[in-house]
Amino acid sequence: MTLAAILAPLLALCVVARGMGFLPVLGAVIAAAMLVDGLAPLQETAAAFVLLFSIGPVWFLTYYQQDRVQERSGPAVPFFALGLMVVLLLASARSGVPLFPAGLCVVLAGLVAVTYRQAMIWQWAGLLTCVNGIMLAGVIEKQVMVVGVAALAGCVISVLGGLYVHRVMPRVAVVRASGRKDADRKGHPVEKRFRGDAPLPSDPVPAFGAERGVQEPSPRSLPSDETTEDADKPAPKAEDDPA
Repeated sequence: MTLAAILAPLLALCVVARGMGFLPVLGAVIAAAMLVDGLAPLQETAAAFVLLFSIGPVWFLTYYQQDRVQERSGPAVPFFALGLMVVLLLASARSGVPLFPAGLCVVLAGLVAVTYRQAMIWQWAGLLTCVNGIMLAGVIEKQVMVVGVAALAGCVISVLGGLYVHRVMPRVAVVRASGRKDADRKGHPVEKRFRGDAPLPSDPVPAFGAERGVQEPSPRSLPSDETTEDADKPAPKAEDDPA
């Protein structure tokens, strides 16, 4: 068995621990393990599907804003998957299996990720890990039917996961555009207008001959007609006292 097939279960544990980030590396290692023994059509087709299922979802997620919520489950999940792999290896050694069950170990790691992770992205990565492990086992055993069913299941899982991400997660371009609008609003506050400033388009147009900013005198400040007439009259002459 090649070194790539031995490294594949370890990288599957990394997918269980860290999520979708290690899926492209796992796909590349599994594809190398498939192609190292020969270049048969079954091996080439399976390697192409494995690379597609490993790189495509990660590239698709770069266009969406991912949720930064931490997982509730502790760091014991990868160790639990490692323990199950050891049990599987011991069982295969007692049964006299000549080949290292790399594909079954990868499938087991994917099932642990699906079972013990709550976030949808982690479960999507776990399902794709299971598909890659099944295809690796099918290529090692040279089972065309197993590889075909795994490829069909991988296509369905990839499409359904992409539709869910498109419906739930916001796009990065939309988030950046809204952030730029908020920054522009904060950087350019509304200017204060004082008396005598130029009118804005939304302001009413003043009447012809009236100047903006000139305050008209209020009616209270004008003197009344009676007060004006009293002021224009001459003061009465003093009459001579007959005494």
